[in-house]
Amino acid sequence: MEGQETQTGPELVNVRFEPDGIEIHVPVGTMISRAALAAGCAVEMPCGGMGTCGKCRIHIEGQCSPPDSGELRALTAEELADGIRLACRARLVGNATITIPTASRSLVQKILSHGTMRDVHIIPSVSKLYVEIPKPSLTDERGDFERLAAALTVYDIEATIGVPLARQLPQILRDSDFKVTAVVADHELIAVETGYTVRQNYGIAFDLGTTTVAGYLIDLNTGHEVAVAGAMNPQIAYGDDLVSRINFAMTEPGGLDILRRAASDVLNKVARQLYELEGIDGHSVYEVTLVGNTCMTHLFLGLDVSHLGVAPFVPSVCQAMVLRGDDSGLDVNPGARIHVLPNVAGFVGSDLVGVVLATLREDEDHTRLAVDVGTNGEMALVHKGQLYSCSAAAGPAFEGARISCGMRGSSGAIDSVKITDKVYITTVDDRRPIGLCGSGLVDVVAELLRIGIIDPTGRMLSAEEVEHLPQAVRERLIVVDDAVEFILATEQEAGRRDPITLTQRDVRELQLAKGSIRAAIETLLKTAGATADDLSEIVLAGAFGNYIRVENAIAIGLLPPISIEKIKAAGNAAGVGAKLALISVKERERAAILAERIEHIELASHQEYHKQFMDQMLFPSPRGEVIVS
Repeated sequence: MEGQETQTGPELVNVRFEPDGIEIHVPVGTMISRAALAAGCAVEMPCGGMGTCGKCRIHIEGQCSPPDSGELRALTAEELADGIRLACRARLVGNATITIPTASRSLVQKILSHGTMRDVHIIPSVSKLYVEIPKPSLTDERGDFERLAAALTVYDIEATIGVPLARQLPQILRDSDFKVTAVVADHELIAVETGYTVRQNYGIAFDLGTTTVAGYLIDLNTGHEVAVAGAMNPQIAYGDDLVSRINFAMTEPGGLDILRRAASDVLNKVARQLYELEGIDGHSVYEVTLVGNTCMTHLFLGLDVSHLGVAPFVPSVCQAMVLRGDDSGLDVNPGARIHVLPNVAGFVGSDLVGVVLATLREDEDHTRLAVDVGTNGEMALVHKGQLYSCSAAAGPAFEGARISCGMRGSSGAIDSVKITDKVYITTVDDRRPIGLCGSGLVDVVAELLRIGIIDPTGRMLSAEEVEHLPQAVRERLIVVDDAVEFILATEQEAGRRDPITLTQRDVRELQLAKGSIRAAIETLLKTAGATADDLSEIVLAGAFGNYIRVENAIAIGLLPPISIEKIKAAGNAAGVGAKLALISVKERERAAILAERIEHIELASHQEYHKQFMDQMLFPSPRGEVIVS
């Protein structure tokens, strides 16, 4: 009408992503990384979109915002002139075609799902019971629930009922001619099903990791694992590390809700894979257990994470939390119970509780250490019947982030390195090398330390300083911008314009990461009144601990110098803990007790940790043979 403004939506631009050939429309001003995520073409952003790592390079033909300070630091004038931009900094202001090169794509990481399961008594909290109920009559005027509850007393079960199910109960009973299967969890009737469905009784144990998510479908009648599935955590698009995601939740409008939905979406994606493998649907899943670090569980629950990002790093809640299926956002039975296991502290989460549940005993006489190495290294020590824990911020170097040619453990990642008279590498899936993952990083540094190219301070020596080495090794030492680099794969070997190298800065990143983890281990031991000599076993949990070569972890000083036979890989121990808590009520109760009993050591204000950190930054003096030409 005349005199009134016309309401219009935001101006949209068309963007096409190559080589996928996907076209979408997004509002003017959309960050390219967000547009790529919406198109299902996510790019690598290890720095969480801060513009500092330079790994989200894309090529654009079209209109976008001028380069900001981050792009001007990360890209050369020639690259900018050629249309190279950072997806995390450039915004679309007009129609565009964007090409995402392989090196910038968010690749699928090998997801560790297996772990060492121990024997446990099967005591699920969910029971499915078939009953045939007397029909109402003028001489039996009991309520529908009361007659069902009376029938359940045959099984020595007393049950209550909630309002949502009470609303449906009359129709269900009459549709089934009063022959039903009752589903009871913790003395509450959570579902009533037509006919005999006792055999369809399932639960899911989830490990909600920062990078990957694993799910295990369990037959609650037998305690057997019947299907396993995994997926990458899509929250990676908002930052590889927890601090980046906390910052996103705090600073972006609706950021917390975006991350919460991303968590629910990936859990449902894994759940659907499990259902397809077993041929069931979500209505047959009545119980879920979930572990994750404190930040991940907070994001799943939609809890405020802002105080996790600043000292004293206080979580909203540490105790175990329980949701109904219809309140969780998960594709499970509406009455299902979702158990989020308890946290210990701001950066010691229920994932470490799961690790302890799976690998340590609080009443044992031996001194044993469990370490879960990742972006955030969590560890627990049992000594003289007391449990201690701490968390060390290792940074994402062990996952390939902030390493010049780093990447996660995906297809084509260099995962092992051996140097004799020449350099030998292997890659994930035996593909042509495209980057360096965490286990390969540890290997190459250990090898270069052993043969003398890296000294105990971490300095990389030039070819002129290591004339005793074979020519085939020395010629891989090059100088770029006055800094020494070591070539792992030449341009021809990698099939790319630039070689895959280890730089001096990469070595420094590893020193920071391994120094933090080792300093935490030493601080934990000293706090407990123990030394490395007292350790009867070190349990390595998680993907990094599963794939790393223990001798090289010791060689670079990441782990104490104990007998290799005392170091065991436990696989996804956090996931095993989640399964134990699903299979047995007693184990879930034990998890709650463990979370309260574990003494948490806060390293940020611990003088011993800071002293150890400076010492552990150095590499041990090499004890292996040094090759000569």
